[in-house]
Amino acid sequence: MRTPESEQRRLRRVEFILAAILVLMKMSVLHGTWGKIQGFDWGSWIEMFHVTHWFRPLAPATLWGATYHPPMSYLIGRLIYPLYPHEVEISQVDSTLAIVVAFFALRYVLRHIGCLWTLPGLWVLYGGISIPVIVSLGVETTYDSWVLGWFMLALAFSVSLFWDAAASKAWWTRTRFTRRLTALGLVLAAGQLNKYNGLLAFGLPFAILLIRRGTRIRVHEVAPPLVAVLIGVVVVLPFYYERNYSHVGQWMPAAMDWQRKDDLVQLRLRRDATPVAFVAHMLRYPLTAPENPQTPVMDSFLHLTWLQTWTKDIWLGAQPEPSLTFSRIYRQLFAYTTLLGTAAFLFRARRMPRNWRDAGWLLLGVTIFYSVLALTFGWKYPLWDWRVFKAKYMTPVVFWVPYATAALFGGGWWSNIRGWFKERLHDLALLALLAFVLINHILPVY
Repeated sequence: MRTPESEQRRLRRVEFILAAILVLMKMSVLHGTWGKIQGFDWGSWIEMFHVTHWFRPLAPATLWGATYHPPMSYLIGRLIYPLYPHEVEISQVDSTLAIVVAFFALRYVLRHIGCLWTLPGLWVLYGGISIPVIVSLGVETTYDSWVLGWFMLALAFSVSLFWDAAASKAWWTRTRFTRRLTALGLVLAAGQLNKYNGLLAFGLPFAILLIRRGTRIRVHEVAPPLVAVLIGVVVVLPFYYERNYSHVGQWMPAAMDWQRKDDLVQLRLRRDATPVAFVAHMLRYPLTAPENPQTPVMDSFLHLTWLQTWTKDIWLGAQPEPSLTFSRIYRQLFAYTTLLGTAAFLFRARRMPRNWRDAGWLLLGVTIFYSVLALTFGWKYPLWDWRVFKAKYMTPVVFWVPYATAALFGGGWWSNIRGWFKERLHDLALLALLAFVLINHILPVY
């Protein structure tokens, strides 16, 4: 029977092989979709890319449908463009780079907290990064890929700074600490210069402090994350003021404010007439779904985001078989494991290893806050025909799915299994993970 030490050595080798396979699979998906335009926003991205350059004035926020977005994803594409001057392919390289960055950032996080070379840790990393919406985002012409990239980089720096121990009272005298703190501030700024929902990453260092320190937190420990946030704010504030607030009168405007102004007036009147029923309607999961398995119920937050997590939205075209069959299986299977695993986590959290438990609280908090932000956006802009609840807007949430699934099999009946049978189940779980990675990249949904 394997000892814990021999099992960890084995999982180190397995993880190295999985990392190589995953990177090769990302390159394979990029090669297979090379030059094929896909995604909801590809036209807007290309349009903006043409007029966005380093060190040149940006287009006004209200010029076109997508000019209100910050420019970071286009500017990253501009760094690659001189090497291969083709917009669609550059956008795909841009997106693949973002997902690979997110992968290695999350890998660092799991390694730092001591959960990488465990079966649950492998499922969170490799299972999460292979969920269809993430795979598709890696080759989509969009600015949303870097939402995940910058978020995971911010998470990695936050964990390296605040996970292990409290900051000393003289933290500003530690050169290595202040360098990483400055880097965190710049990453937060980059995320906010990529898309508005980068704002949620500003809460990561505080969330980690709260989870790790709890009531033991001291005033001086809050100062470093405040400094990182201040750096981010100082970097982005002039841009937001000059381009948005001074011209549009809003810090974070959306094209719907002027493109669908009259529609919004009418829809908001209906919303305000029955606000409780409106929120309940957004939160419902319809008992009768559309006949076409690719068609989302656009005014249902749960149905639309869950469908787009696993299945190609019909607006983007037909999803071929056997990919569609796997998507159907995933939607049903992981709906149960996520719900049951969440309940298992809440019920058994105190009996879990501390680092794994704290990682769960962090991922669950991210899930809750992103969901609240999405619902708030739907409340403000109830334009269901524009699919305001897109799964790709909240990609950090998907990692709760493999975490909750792993939590379902942690402790309880699983821990009572011993010997040869448990080793075989362990091997089977690794094979299932490998199959999940390969299937979702060889048969990509999008």
